[in-house]
This record gives sequence, structure tokens and C-alpha cells, in this order.
Amino acid sequence: MISTTDFLNEKLNESSINRDYLDSLLKSIVDMLIIFDNDFNIQFVNAKTCQLLHHNQFDLIGQPINILFPKSQQRFLNRLLEDILFEEHLYNRETQFKLKERKSLPVSISLSVLKNNQNSTGYLLIAKDIKQLLLATDALKQKNKELKTFVYRVSHDLKGPLASISGLLGLVEQEKESVEIYRHYFNLIKNSTEKLERTLSGLLEIGVASNNNPTYSNFNVRECIEDVVRSFEGYPGRGQVILLISANRDIELNTEEKTFRSILQNLVENSIKYRKNNTDDAVTKISARKYKNGVKIKVKDNGQGMDKQVQNRAFDMFYRGNQGSQGSGLGLFIVKSNIERLGGEIKIKSRPDHGTEMWVYLPTFPTEAVNRKV
Repeated sequence: MISTTDFLNEKLNESSINRDYLDSLLKSIVDMLIIFDNDFNIQFVNAKTCQLLHHNQFDLIGQPINILFPKSQQRFLNRLLEDILFEEHLYNRETQFKLKERKSLPVSISLSVLKNNQNSTGYLLIAKDIKQLLLATDALKQKNKELKTFVYRVSHDLKGPLASISGLLGLVEQEKESVEIYRHYFNLIKNSTEKLERTLSGLLEIGVASNNNPTYSNFNVRECIEDVVRSFEGYPGRGQVILLISANRDIELNTEEKTFRSILQNLVENSIKYRKNNTDDAVTKISARKYKNGVKIKVKDNGQGMDKQVQNRAFDMFYRGNQGSQGSGLGLFIVKSNIERLGGEIKIKSRPDHGTEMWVYLPTFPTEAVNRKV
């Protein structure tokens, strides 16, 4: 198999391209390089081309240029070949190359005419794999969309309680006599204030988490779960729910303990909040076990459950799947964001009236890595 350097040096002897320029170009190429003859039959491909297109060199040598392109890109190819007849260089044109498995790879290509004494001796094509770039661009577009939604929803969720408070205060000013009406208005104002406070607290938690790197520490998972369960003593509805813990006492986890507690507390709180109100056997089971290189935690209840539509949007910002909910709609969004920040994942399994199972996986970090990050 002829080397890239030997082949290009051979082409160099036939052309007027400066040797230093070609050597510099060759060293800088980390993507696909393909050379065609005047009939656009492939004469040479580098190893990167074979690697990315899942072909060997002999699959491509001697084949026409259209072997590289899927049928959907035929119009693009025709335009490309028309343009190169009038221009010596074409730069950064986005298209797709066909892979051996009938899949496609997004690429950005540049095509140049190779000349010798002003006569064409062939064509040089350099193609860059832009798959990751497109994925990153799509992700950025999604983040921008989420940011616009965030700004709109924050404005809406803050404006509502403030307008209620302002209107109620106006009614209080007009009331001259009844203490009971005063009390009624003040209770409504209190409810609006609490709703506003919940929203602001959720937003503050999002901001603090996104602007801080995790501070890792080693802790006992069973003890942490027990502490979280104890924290719900006196919580509305807690007395109607049996909380069961299943976790070995030797399970340790190296991650951000404060965030772990916040995740667990939110999931347990939801299991209490959305219990079945017409039953006396509401149960939430909290379990933990070693899993892969970390810990899997399950919070399973026999409560109200969720349908598929609610499950699909459960982690969306400001989404309230339960119309009777007084929450901010940020709880599960914060949970998911925190879990992903710690390198983990969360999944839901639920059916209406059959309860909900939330499982969380969090990786444990080596002690030496924790010490470096703290």
C-alpha cells in the first residue's frame, strides 16, 4: 500500500503546488483526504478516510466520486462538480458521506483542483467529520430554547403571586370593619407569599448548584437515609405513610453528601405528598445497594402514580403533573440536574393508582480523586 507522503510527492512532481505548502498541509490534516483523477475516480484515500467511512482502501480506489455520497446528496454532488469547473477551490461545504452500513456521516468538505502547467491533473478533497459539532450545536440550540422557556416561566411564576398579594392588599385597605375578612385576606396573602418563596428557593438552589463544583466526601448511605427519614417527623401526611428502609450498613459513597441528601429528601417528600388519601396502608420503601462502580437507590411507593404523559415531562422545569400541587414545579428538575452534575442518572417506573418507583444511580469516586477536588 502506497503511503500518503509518497503518493502526494508523486502528485507534487506533476503539479505546480509548492512543496513546503503541501508538506505543511499534510502535517495539519487529521481528517479525510481523497485524491481524484480528472474523471473524478478515486486514486488515493488516507487511513482516516477508511476509518471514518468503515471501508478499506481497496473498496474505494478506482471508484467514482458518487460512491462517497448517499442518494439524498446527489443534487449536492452535481452542484459541487459544476462549481469546481469554474472555481479552483471550494471551501467548507456541508454534506454527508455514505458509510458502509448504509448510514451517513455529516462532513464539511473542501475541494481543490490539482494543476501542472495550468492543466488539471486531478482533484484534492479534504473532508472533516462534523458529527460532534452538529450534536454540540443542537445541544446549544436546546439550551437556548430552555433558557427562553425559563425566563418566560420565571416571569410568569413570580408575577402571579406578586399580583395576588398586591390585589389582596388593595382589598384589605378598603375593608373597614370585619376582622374575619381581614383574617381571610391575610391567609390568602400568606399562601401567595409561600408560593413565591418556594419558587425563589428553587431558583436559588438551581443557581447555587450550577455555579459550584461538587465538594466530594465519603459517607455511609444507610445512616444518611435514616437521617433523611427522621427529618420528616411532623411533615403533613407523614403519620399516614409507613417508611421502610432496606440498605446494608456497610455501603459507602464518595460524592457530594449535601446534594445526595437533597435528592433523597425530594423523592421521599413526593412519595408522602402524592400518597393515596383513601387508604390506610400507604407505604414507601427506600432501598440502596452497590451497583457497578457506585450505588443504586430506589424510592418506591404505592401512591397515586403517573401516566405516561406525566412521566415524559416529570423532569421538565416548572411542570406540575398534579393539578392540585402547590409546589413550584422545580423539584424533579432540580433532582435530575443534581444527579447529572454528580455523573449519575435517574429513571421513573409508574402507573396511575399503582404507585411510583424512582431509581437513582450515583457513581462513587476514588478517595484520591475526592481529595484532589475538595
